[in-house]
Amino acid sequence: MVKQASMLKATLPLFARFVLSNGLKTKHGVFEIKLESIDQALPVVTKNKGLRIMERTMALLSPDILQLSDPDTPKENLTFLLAQLPQYGQLYLQGMVLTQYNFTQQEVDNKNVAYRHLGGNSQVDQFTFVATDGTNQGFVVDGRVLNEPVSFTIQVYQLDKKAPRIIHLQCPSQVELLKNGCYGIYITSRVLKASDPDTEDNQIIFKILRGPQYGHLENTTTGELIQDRFSQKDLNSKIILYVINPSSEMNSDNLEFQVTDPNGNTAAPQTLELKWSHIHLPQTEYEVCENMNTVPLKITRMGYLMESAFVGVKVNQVSATIGKDFTVSPSKLIQFDPGMSTKMWNIAITYDGLEEDDEVFEVILNSPVNAVLGTKTKARVKILDSKGGQCRHSHSSGQIQYNSWGKGIWLPLSPGSSSPSILDGIHLEGRHPSSSKEGITHSRGDKLPSFDLTDIPRKRLRTMGNGKTVHPSSVYRNETDIIFRYHGMVGLRVEDDKSAINREKTRVSIINQRPQKKSRNTEPLRADKVDRIPYLHSPIQDQSLSFPKNCTSALKGLFHFEESLQKLYHCNGTSWKPWSPKDQDGNERTCPIGWSHQSSHCYSLITDQKVTWNTAAQACREQHQGTLASVFTKQHMQWLWDFSGRKSFWIGLNDQENAGRWEWDGGEPVTFTNWKREAPPHLKKRKSCVLVKRRGKWQAKDCRKDKAHNYMCARKL
Repeated sequence: MVKQASMLKATLPLFARFVLSNGLKTKHGVFEIKLESIDQALPVVTKNKGLRIMERTMALLSPDILQLSDPDTPKENLTFLLAQLPQYGQLYLQGMVLTQYNFTQQEVDNKNVAYRHLGGNSQVDQFTFVATDGTNQGFVVDGRVLNEPVSFTIQVYQLDKKAPRIIHLQCPSQVELLKNGCYGIYITSRVLKASDPDTEDNQIIFKILRGPQYGHLENTTTGELIQDRFSQKDLNSKIILYVINPSSEMNSDNLEFQVTDPNGNTAAPQTLELKWSHIHLPQTEYEVCENMNTVPLKITRMGYLMESAFVGVKVNQVSATIGKDFTVSPSKLIQFDPGMSTKMWNIAITYDGLEEDDEVFEVILNSPVNAVLGTKTKARVKILDSKGGQCRHSHSSGQIQYNSWGKGIWLPLSPGSSSPSILDGIHLEGRHPSSSKEGITHSRGDKLPSFDLTDIPRKRLRTMGNGKTVHPSSVYRNETDIIFRYHGMVGLRVEDDKSAINREKTRVSIINQRPQKKSRNTEPLRADKVDRIPYLHSPIQDQSLSFPKNCTSALKGLFHFEESLQKLYHCNGTSWKPWSPKDQDGNERTCPIGWSHQSSHCYSLITDQKVTWNTAAQACREQHQGTLASVFTKQHMQWLWDFSGRKSFWIGLNDQENAGRWEWDGGEPVTFTNWKREAPPHLKKRKSCVLVKRRGKWQAKDCRKDKAHNYMCARKL
């Protein structure tokens, strides 16, 4: 007996041996069983995806796009019978034009079948076929048995003859401080972008024709230098970084490139400009008399100025002690608004009247945002002791020399001049008067040569109309400016006595006046209050005022200093009115020194001591006469985030008064929020306050117990 399983596997005849016997004779015999397989399964078209091809090109018909399967038929017997040949191209078998109207699945698997497009404007071609296993009629497509031909579709694309198009080409200028201490600018699709409807982003290539000269390009993913090319996909992924050469003093660079596609289409060469700014201290040495009240440190930004930038300021005590010999603003962040190249950072000098040695401290720039630090980042300030009301210095004959290595000196001019410790004068700035003898030029950026201050008394100020001459009480000089300090002047005009024929008038402007009586027991002057010192009134309040002329439209804008009252008056065109710093430029109100103006508010980032939210709110009220900052718009939040140096800080939003209802510390209505995910639910066991974290997003924190952070104080103008 032959089992069924054995019969199914057999491909050769089977034999059964037997013996016949009648009891007398026997005979051996063989019973032959021959098995024949029966093909009952139909071939199935399992893949018919069609072909995509560029015009006038050739492509293989692979088993990935065209395939027959049959469990009881070998592949060499599975045949495609062609009913219609392609109209706009030809089929090839083993490299030759197909002359017969069939090919097998084995030939497809061996990649011997191909299609070539012959050209023309048609976008679609096709051939039709039926499938057979050589035994059965019909074939299966999508579960249905068919006898009619089916189509194999060929999609023809027109040859791409256009180069990728540049749709964004802007100047990147956002400088970032990298982990290795260098500075870099990311080149992304926001500033450089090419588009091609026929090409994927990873195949749009930017070929570098001329690389940058003052830095290099780097792939942040691999860390490799980019010398030849990068793709649009790289720009989209923000992995192209321009690293600024730290030894270069340049403020710009450029990159020349061409954009191409895989078909060799190339656009015209383009240039990508990169621009940034340097922040530095123009002077590295200062000397200031102890009785001069304040020393203004000039911080300069050079290069590309159309973006906001920030820089931190750090003070090192050398022999001078902060709080005893000098005080600084609580805000340690300097903001440069767009277009701004110069900022002054005032340091208040404490005059104690005691005879002591000269004292020194240092001011250091650090942590720039959207800018690069220049080579001069440290200034050394020496406080010269005032003995007997006069400042002791090392220059002979009472003269002050200008040093070519950049020292600025604030000193009284002569023993007979008014002591600055009694009155801060009107701060005058002006163009330098020309003089062939002195060699002073008008060229911008030129340094002043050695300058003899014996000539200074010849520079005089005149009051309009009365002809009186007043000598300056002190002078300050740096690399480009000479600043004279006077007291009690009206309608000022600077003239040079040395030449009565060739006089050049110098335009001057009254910056501020800070008269202040001072004694040895006076409270040290705070740097953040320098611009807000009230004018001291003389005890003689009932004396009649003696104005030189009645205030008329002809005298509008002029000032008169009443010495008996130690008070400055301003002519508004009809009458003389008391003047204060906030009246300057009309009634414009300004922020205190060290605070920055934005959206009718003044802001100060407090970084000297990190605290909890409750402590920060109390400090803003009691120490800085303000509140924790409120945020009104998305743009406002972005400005605050940049102003903070992109580091975490407390703002005024909290729900301490009413559980679950958010309120600003300053009482403003809540019109804008910027939660990291969504408004957090109120936590019953603790009060929630808001911390600004990464990317300016808000997170609710415990008001009393959370970690200490910087905080942003605000004052409304």
